[in-house]
Amino acid sequence: MKRIKSVIMKRINLLTFLLMWLMMACGEENRWQYATDNIPPGQVSNVEVENVPGGSIITYTVPSDDDLLYVKAVYRMSDGTQVEQKSSATNPKIIVEGLGRSKKQTAQLICGDRSGNESEPYPVEIEPLDATIYEIKKSIEMFPDYGGILLTWSNPLKTNTVFTLYVRDEEDGTYEEVENIYTASEEGKYNLRGFPAEERTFAVCVRDRWRNRTDTVSGNIIPLFEEQMDRRKFVRWNPAGIPYLVLPNQGWEIENLWNGMGGDQNGWSSSQTHTIPQSITFDMGQLALLNRIKVFQRTTANQLFSGYNVKRFQLWASPHTNVNADFATWLFMGDFTSVKPSGLPDGQLTEEDNAYGAAGEDYMIQENRLTPVRYIRVYILSTHGGGMNVAQFCEIDFFGQIVTEEDE
Repeated sequence: MKRIKSVIMKRINLLTFLLMWLMMACGEENRWQYATDNIPPGQVSNVEVENVPGGSIITYTVPSDDDLLYVKAVYRMSDGTQVEQKSSATNPKIIVEGLGRSKKQTAQLICGDRSGNESEPYPVEIEPLDATIYEIKKSIEMFPDYGGILLTWSNPLKTNTVFTLYVRDEEDGTYEEVENIYTASEEGKYNLRGFPAEERTFAVCVRDRWRNRTDTVSGNIIPLFEEQMDRRKFVRWNPAGIPYLVLPNQGWEIENLWNGMGGDQNGWSSSQTHTIPQSITFDMGQLALLNRIKVFQRTTANQLFSGYNVKRFQLWASPHTNVNADFATWLFMGDFTSVKPSGLPDGQLTEEDNAYGAAGEDYMIQENRLTPVRYIRVYILSTHGGGMNVAQFCEIDFFGQIVTEEDE
């Protein structure tokens, strides 16, 4: 019996608490509001419009109704779909956005109160400027590149943008979609690769998150010839004066740099006993003219553009083994820096950052690229984490033109 009474008392206490909470909540106007009248609020006044790319900024004075809850703008998207944007009663501004080409239309400003009443619409004429994608389209340029094309553009407002790339099928004349690039970079570039050195038509269009879309920019381009160095010929190798650096007994051997596994793996790593700057060397097993390298960072353990991943390094090479720690015995191929597309602080990544890092970073070789080389020296100058002795690469791929298939 005592147990039954105890349970009943607990339920009574719980009900009492709930009733008190409901009474308190009903007193909070911003959280609980029942209809109190059927009188609509007044209209906005002193309306001003600033037309901007893809939209308009509308400012106004709200009516003096005590129970005013919001002001909304009702307008039509470029495809004719009716949409609305709401703003609170305390914010005397609404931003109309998502429009494509510049075109006049009448937006309706409507005030709503806490009883669900709405005012008579207040018509306001807007004429947004062309959306930023059309200016971005004007800046697009395409150039022949190794294995494909180099696409460049300018996006001064850093608008979230999608570039869709196409290649024309020479047999039936249709265009095949081959890549989508999601970016907000101010000054952008992208390499589309994987094509033979044969003339073909490349095209690109630009769209935004509201699905506004430009016409295509196209061009007939002959990609420059390149081939990937045969990883199967790569071997560990060290000249006099440059010891082999490794994180011992943890599976971070240099051979991982050419196993084709990308960044989601154990690559090569030095250890805390080493210091930066530091060098790693190896033999490609083939003599070649190099035009670019692709570097994969470590993407596991939240290391992308952070931690032990190499930030700045130099590439040196030689056609023969008569080299040592003295840089004068090597050919300088380039000084490269890993740059996060978003420019955000350490630990903060955008989707573009993740996609860029996962795809590998391309570095173009300009110095001595017409000299055949075989033996590689990577001279590490800094890491993304900074102030650390440990440095890591997960994979390094080499591209160019093989001069001979025979081992020297």
